[in-house]
Amino acid sequence: MPNFNSTGVPPHISRRAFAERLALAAAAPLLLGDFSPLAAEPAPQAPQQPTEPSALAKTLAEAIRLLYGDRLSSDDLSTITRNIDGRLRGVDRLYQVALANGDEPDFVFRAYRGER
Repeated sequence: MPNFNSTGVPPHISRRAFAERLALAAAAPLLLGDFSPLAAEPAPQAPQQPTEPSALAKTLAEAIRLLYGDRLSSDDLSTITRNIDGRLRGVDRLYQVALANGDEPDFVFRAYRGER
């Protein structure tokens, strides 16, 4: 077994390999699109989204086309535009949630200050 390590010490990873894995992890949402286990379940009250992306999504996609247009096909650009539009719509839905002044997150962070 080439990957067997009987000492229990993790194998050495080079900085280059670490950077490649980090870049791949950062690019995963863009490469996979809107892939999530919850995406397979239809939202019960999700309104029908228009098929035409917003002007902001088109503008941001145009900026990507100007930067990376030589590496992207028209299908890639339309997918990027749809994904940007979906993320912008998600942000709009977040802004529509009304929060009261006393609303807190699921957890409250308390810094450990040692034994007293």
